[in-house]
This record gives sequence, C-alpha cells and structure tokens, in this order.
Amino acid sequence: MTPAPGEHLKFKTTRHKSGLVLAICSLSVFMSGFALTTLISPTHADEGNAEVWRVATAHEKLGQLHFSTAEFTEYKSKANYTKEPKYSTKAMDPVYNFTRYFFGFILPDEAAIPPGYVVVKDGNYLALGPKVENNDWRDLLTQYWMVLIAVVILAILAVIMPIIAVCYCCFCCCRRCKEGCPPCDSQKDARRRCCCGLLLLLLIIGILFGVIIAFATNRLLDRGLEETTTTMRRGSQDTCTYLKDVSDHIHHLLVNNYGEMDKHLSDILTNAHTHIFLDLMDASEANAVYDLKRILENMEEAQKLIKEVDKLEKDLRFYGTQLRDGVRGVKRDVNYACAVLCGNRECLHFLKKTEIEFLDNSKCLQFDQLPDTTYYSKAIEYIIAKNSGKTTKEVIDRLQYVGKRIKAGIDPLIPPIIRDIHNGQEQFRTQANNIRSMIDAAISDIHLNTVRSTKAFEDVYDKYGADRSIINVIVCSVLLIILLFLIIALICGCCGRRRRGYRDDCCSKGTGASCLLLAMLLIFCVFSIVVLVGLFYFVVGLATYQGACAPLRDQESNALFRQLNSIIDLNQYLPKSELKSETPLPPLRISNAIRACQADQSIFKLLQENDLYDIDDLVRFKVISETPSVPISLANLDNFTILTEKDKRDLAELRGSNLSSYHSKVFTDVMCTQLTPVDLPTMANQLKELRASLWSQWGIYDWARTSLYNEAYNLQRYHDEFVEKIKSIISKMTEKLLKIDELILYNGNAFGESIKKLHESTERSEVFLRANGEQYVSGLRANLTSYIKEQVVQYIEMVVDKCHGNVGKCAPLAQVYNRSVDLICHRLVDPMNGFWVGVLLCGVLFLPVLFVAHRLLCLYKKIDPYSAPPVAIVEGGHWDHEPPRYHNPPVAPPSSEYERPPPYYYPGASDQD
Repeated sequence: MTPAPGEHLKFKTTRHKSGLVLAICSLSVFMSGFALTTLISPTHADEGNAEVWRVATAHEKLGQLHFSTAEFTEYKSKANYTKEPKYSTKAMDPVYNFTRYFFGFILPDEAAIPPGYVVVKDGNYLALGPKVENNDWRDLLTQYWMVLIAVVILAILAVIMPIIAVCYCCFCCCRRCKEGCPPCDSQKDARRRCCCGLLLLLLIIGILFGVIIAFATNRLLDRGLEETTTTMRRGSQDTCTYLKDVSDHIHHLLVNNYGEMDKHLSDILTNAHTHIFLDLMDASEANAVYDLKRILENMEEAQKLIKEVDKLEKDLRFYGTQLRDGVRGVKRDVNYACAVLCGNRECLHFLKKTEIEFLDNSKCLQFDQLPDTTYYSKAIEYIIAKNSGKTTKEVIDRLQYVGKRIKAGIDPLIPPIIRDIHNGQEQFRTQANNIRSMIDAAISDIHLNTVRSTKAFEDVYDKYGADRSIINVIVCSVLLIILLFLIIALICGCCGRRRRGYRDDCCSKGTGASCLLLAMLLIFCVFSIVVLVGLFYFVVGLATYQGACAPLRDQESNALFRQLNSIIDLNQYLPKSELKSETPLPPLRISNAIRACQADQSIFKLLQENDLYDIDDLVRFKVISETPSVPISLANLDNFTILTEKDKRDLAELRGSNLSSYHSKVFTDVMCTQLTPVDLPTMANQLKELRASLWSQWGIYDWARTSLYNEAYNLQRYHDEFVEKIKSIISKMTEKLLKIDELILYNGNAFGESIKKLHESTERSEVFLRANGEQYVSGLRANLTSYIKEQVVQYIEMVVDKCHGNVGKCAPLAQVYNRSVDLICHRLVDPMNGFWVGVLLCGVLFLPVLFVAHRLLCLYKKIDPYSAPPVAIVEGGHWDHEPPRYHNPPVAPPSSEYERPPPYYYPGASDQD
C-alpha cells in the first residue's frame, strides 16, 4: 500500500483523531462521534485504452458487466436500547401548563437567569449555583420585578399573620359575637349562614384542589428524585450501546466488507487468465470449436434417444393405421344405415350436417409423410464408429496453447495486486481496531462520569432528600387536617340543629362552630410555614425552570440557551489528542448538535459540517500501486490454424451425411393430436341421438337403429383403445426429439446447417486470432487492472456513503436527550412547580377562609330563641298544683347571676332553623 504524499495529509489525519467523542455538556447527555482515519484510497485507471476490448465483448452486447462486482452483506444492528417506563401524569398536566404560562407571563423574554444560579460543573452537567445553596435570591428577584412583588406580598403576610393570630386570640375576638335580638334576627341570620356557607364551600373546593395538587406533585417529585439515578444510568447505558453499535458498524464496513471484497477480487485475479481466454474465445467466435465438441460428444446419448424414437414411431404407425381403418368402417356402415336402412329426410340430413363423411380424412391420421427414424439412427451409428470426436479434441488442444500464452502474460501482474489488496485489509483492520479502542475508552469515561454523577446525586439525596420529603408530608398533612375541620364544620353547620343552650347534639351547629375555631387556630399556626414552604419551592422552581427546563424545551427561543450557546464550545469537551493542531477548530455549538441529532443525521455528517472530520478524505489515498508494464507475447499466431485440412474434410463429411437433414421439425410438422375432425365420443353421442329419434310403433327403423347403436359403440371403443394411446406416443416422441435437438444441433438449425455454421465461425476465429489476438488480450489485461482499482474505489465510496447516511445515526442520542429533558422538566421541575401551586393556593385561600369562618362561627354559636325544656301538664295545669318555675338545665351548674327567663312554651310552637 502506498500512502499519499504530502505532510498536510499526515497533519490533518493526526488532527482528526481528536474528534472521536462528541459531548453536549449542557444537556447532561454525552453525545459521541467518531473520527475515521485511514490511508487507503484507489485511483482510477487510465481511460486511454478503456474501449479497446469492449467492441467485441459479448458481455457488453448483452448489457452486462465484464467482471462481476463484489456483493457486500448489510450490517444488522443488534443494539438493544432501554425502554423508559411510562407513567401517566395527565391529571397534573393542566397544573404544569399553568406554571409554564405563569412563568412566561411574569418573566421577560429577553432576560436570562442571572449568573450564580445555574453553573456548569466538571464540564459535564448543569447544576444549581452557589447562590441557590446560600439562599441568595436578591439578584434573581431584582431582575424579575413581578416575582419580587409577589414574593414581598406573601412574605409580609407570613410575617404579620402570627401578630394577627395573637391579637385575635388575646382579645377574645373568637368570643366577641354580637348577640342582637335572636327572635328578631332569625331570618336574617339564616340568610347570612346560607351565603357564608356557600362561600365557605367554594373556598373548601379550592383548598381541596390545592391539597390534591400538593399530595400528587409531592409524590411525583419523590418518584422523580428516586428514579433520577436509574434514569441517568439508563441514559449512559444507551449512549454506550450507541457507541458500541457504531463501533461494530465501522468494524463491519472496514473489516468484514473489505474481507468480502478481498476474497472476491482474489478469486477474479486467480482465475483471470481463464476468464480472459474464454472472453477471447467468445470475441473471436472460437467457441464454435467447443460447440462442435459438444455435438460430437453427445452422439452416443442421441443414438439411445433416436432408437427410442424409432420404436415409438413404429407403434405410432401401427396404432394410427388401426384407428384410421376403424373410423373408415364406421363411416361406411353409418352411410349404409342412413341411406339404405333408414332413408328418411332426418337420416339424410344427418349425413350432411355432421363430420361423419370426413372422419378418416384428418391430416393427423396420415403417417405416410412421417420420416423413417431408422435412416437417422444408422447415420448416427456411422458417425460414432468413425470417431469424429477425436477431431475436436485435437482442435481444442491447439486452442489451449493460446490459453497458456495468456496465463504466462497475466501471471506477473497478479501477485503484486493481491499483495496490495491484502495489505489494504490489514490497514483497514488496524484503523477499525483503533476506532474501537477509542470508543472503548469513551465508554469507560462515560461509565466513570455516570458513577461520579450518580454518587454525587445519591449523596445529596441522602443528605437533604429525607428532610425535604418529611417537611412536604407534614405540610400536606396539616393542610388536609384543616380541610377536614372545615368540611366537618360546614356539614354540621348546614345539617345540624341550632344550639339550645343545653343537651345539644354532637353534630349541632355548635359542633360546627367548634370545628371552625379549631381550623382557624390551625391556620393561624401554620399559615406562615405553609407560605414560606410555598415561596421556597416557587423561587427554586423558577430558578430551575429558567436554568434547565426552559432552555432545553425552548432552545434558541430562550435567552439563557442563546447565552450558553454563544459561550460554550463543545470542542473543549472532546478528548485531547497527543498532537494538537496549530489551526484552531471552529466552535461547535450546542444548537447545531441538538438540531443535527433531532434530524437523525449521521455523526459523520455533524463532524463534517463543523470541520471536525471529513470522511470524504478517504478517497485521497490509494490501495493499488502502479502495475508493472509486462508485454504479452502470443508468438507464432501469424500462421496459427485451428482446423487442419483433414479437420475440414471431416466436417464436410459430417455436413453431407444422412443426418444432415435431421431436425425435430421434420417429425413434429407431421405429428399432431387432432386425429379426427370431431372427437369420437361426440360423434358417438350424435349417433345415439339419431337412433333415439327413429323410433316407431311399427318397427320399420329397427335395423337402422341397431346399426347406429353398434357404430356409436365402436367409436367409443376406438377412442378408448387408440386415441389416448396415440396422443401419449406423440408426446413422448416430441419430448425425445427436442432433447436430441439440444444435444446435436446448434442455434436451432438442422444438423447439416449447424455443422456448416460452426465450421464458418471457426474459420473466422482463425482470422481474428491472427490479426487482433495479441492486441485484444492486452486490452483485457488493462481492463482487469482498471476493474480492480474501480472496485476498491467503489468500496471506499460505499463506506463514505454509509458513514454519511447510515453509520452513527443520531436518533438514539436524541432519545437520550429527550429522556434527559423529560427527567429534568417533567419529573423534577414540573412537580416542584406544581407543589408550590398547591401549597400557595391553600395559603392564599386561607385568608378569606379566616374571615368567612369567623362570621359563620358567630352565626353557629347563636342559641335558638324558641327552644326550651319540655313541660308536663297535670290537673290544674301546673306541677304539684303550684305555679310554674324555671329550672336551669340539669347538666349546667347553678347560675350565680340573674338569667332572663326564656319565653313560655306554648303548644304549636316549632323549632326554627
């Protein structure tokens, strides 16, 4: 193998070795590529004498290639990528969409997230910056003023809520309810309870949604955090699988396919002299000698077949004569029956309208023109006895001398070419092994990076994950408890009886008032915590959404993505080569890498477009060195003869032998299967129909009917005995005659004409070999070297096309990228933002709940003005004949102060609401 000259090619090859693995650092996705370097590329042969040999080549006349092309096996990928488990989050999708819309509304499009909140760690992945770890949110809130306003308002509420709670409890606001005039305000209070209850119901529904969102998103967030390590490992596993598949594909192209081409070309070169000799025979029409040899060697087999045909011919004549005589007798007897025994119009009309008169006149029943097979059989015996095949063997031996001279001229060319091809195989194998070694190193780096990343994440999760989960569960549980108290209070307030002041039911409005009071106290206690937790997740969710989710989803429409895209050059994350190029590589941007992989481009296409590696450089080197110019000498061809005078006399004798007129057509033109104008069974049925029509009660047609019946029976018997047998004989004779044609005829001509044409072709081949033989073989030899070089060129072009179109398709890496986007956005950021939506929704709704609950608390505490203990009526209408007295409720302690007596109970009074 000869490497191409020029130091710039060596330098460029060294430079390309640094572009094997391509990593998209900001996506937490390791995207790998390959740098394919090789020293092999053929040069095309000189076109000067490309057309010398093509004029008389049979392959070209038939539109076929002179030498067959190598067939390459297709690469079958065995890559088995992991499947991501599917979890349905459709119930939370409206919440996620709301958070994205909310962020899009409050955040300016042109502003990126301030520095310090999202950083690139170790050049591999994005992470929250030091300002997040130090809870320094000043820059973030200052840049987003709408966020700042919302945070300040909620923070103020969280601060003043404990003060409001202390004032509410210390000044007994919960017990300061205006009594008014219960009998007078009864209807008014009922309307107030209805309105406040309806308003509280709406607030409870909102809080219920908030609690459900908080619980669901907290569970999704826990699951996302738990599966992050698994997802990271799954992504690295798929990336390694992708790299391994590309490595195997490259090995298949450079080693397996090259080996197939090597074997194919070696076979052609090893048998090149035979191929050129046969092509020379074809072009010069010397193949006629081999046809003569074929004809004479097949004489013995043809003799066996002609004897079988002779026997079949005798049988055909015998059975044909019997059938012809039989149908003649039937015709005679039917004519007598119709004309003499019957004589009526119907019988005479039958003779006219049917084919009975021509039943024995069919051409197929006339075997007098059938040739005598014995005549041809004896002619073949004579040719065999004369041993004419010996003539063709001597002629072929003379042609083989030309073949030996061709081999002597071709042999010096073959070993150097085969050696170059074998050396090329070793070079391709070396390049494939180098690429595989580099890919193995890249896989090892991916594995180590994944182990470090997952270990770091596991450490962080072990340190903070449990506390975060406990706090979230406590917050959700408190929200649920408050919700339950509010629901119980509303149910008791709506369905329970009003307070009587004594012996109240457990589910009375007083119970509802107590539940409302407990709910209010819990709200006062946890409001600040709930709001602070919600604010924490709001700010962290905002930072992570702007820092990770929005850039990955929106890409170039996102300000942070544009900022990172302009700053980060992926070339700095490529493996470092031992020898660095003095010419700096153009920057490889994140957007270009993502766009290429999402379009399912080949990794080589991406490398080529970014001037990292050009696979087309493969064609600048060559495998086959210059072939030595060795002249071919076909000496003594000026007087070269194929046929001697004796050979010519023998061929003339063959042409004039008794076999000269033989051709299967002399038999098949006479033989046919339409033995009668109409089928004999059909004619028999017609006779039976005529017989049936001749019935009379006097029996005057009985003799005619009997004769017609007998002849119909005879026709059916002749058909069964002779017709099918004759057809079978004709079929067998035709088959054997055609086989004889294949054995001893040439191009469908009669035997004598075949010998004549072959003789003429042989004489023309003598003239061609004398005049153009040496020049023709030289052209074939030049074409052989051109063909070998073209095959190598086509192989390298195939490798280049495969690398551009099939090798290293980025679809698997795009899937890993999409999976990373899904992990960051859908499993972590979206649940985080959904959690603060649920928590802050509850916190915001707690403010009107406090007001409404206080109003309902006062309404539920009012005692029914018309409720009193039952009074028993005895004689006199009083107890113990004494005036009625008022008693305190038995469960209440004696009152030390004066109590205004309740109104008298009178029959017909009913409980009011």
